[in-house]
Amino acid sequence: MTERSQTLADMHSHILPGIDDGSPNIGTSVKMLGAEKRSGVGRIVLTPHFALSSNTVGTFLTKREQAYEQLAPEAEKLGIELSMGAEVLYTRSLADIDLTRLCIGNTRYMMIELPYERLTGRFVSEFRSFEGSIFPDIRLILAHAERYLAFTSEESLLGLISPDMVIQVSCGSFRTFGKRKAFIYKLIRNDMLHLLGTDCHNMTDRAPNMDTARKAICRKFTPQVFYGLMNNAHMVLDGGQI
Repeated sequence: MTERSQTLADMHSHILPGIDDGSPNIGTSVKMLGAEKRSGVGRIVLTPHFALSSNTVGTFLTKREQAYEQLAPEAEKLGIELSMGAEVLYTRSLADIDLTRLCIGNTRYMMIELPYERLTGRFVSEFRSFEGSIFPDIRLILAHAERYLAFTSEESLLGLISPDMVIQVSCGSFRTFGKRKAFIYKLIRNDMLHLLGTDCHNMTDRAPNMDTARKAICRKFTPQVFYGLMNNAHMVLDGGQI
């Protein structure tokens, strides 16, 4: 295990203050950063929601930068490295804009969120076509993959996942029993899970919870599995390929 992989990385967060349904203010954001630090997290990807139906890329980036300027000094005090990104809601119109500006940092990885609806064969075909049209310039990270099981079948979800897609799951889903957790374990067993993210939004019902995933994975599998996911995160953030 390398020293780098022991530094934990949260690949999905809503810590930026006042930009989406995450942290409402800098005070909450500072508390969230503190919780991340106590869990051993040293790198955080900031992924505020982006929906083309309610925002332009330019407006979004301006708001994100303003929120980042508030947060960055606080993260620096704690020795936490921040990377800018977005959680992009999929719509067919995304194919008409420059998505590179929504990628994580200077990488070619972009996090995408699916609509919360049943994945029909037509939708899966459309989405796979979209993914193919932007690859290899942009590589998609599917946000909280297990969450879509509340709306669609496992078969449809697996049918949407391509070999080039990076799969992220939420740490909180390790806390409960049921099909979400079973699906995550299935992904791990089949070497289909790549990244973890807290998807934290506040300090109450959606607080940073990296420890939840670490304890569950180390207990069910091995510490090497957990730290392998951390190594994947570092590779993404450093512009490598997983």
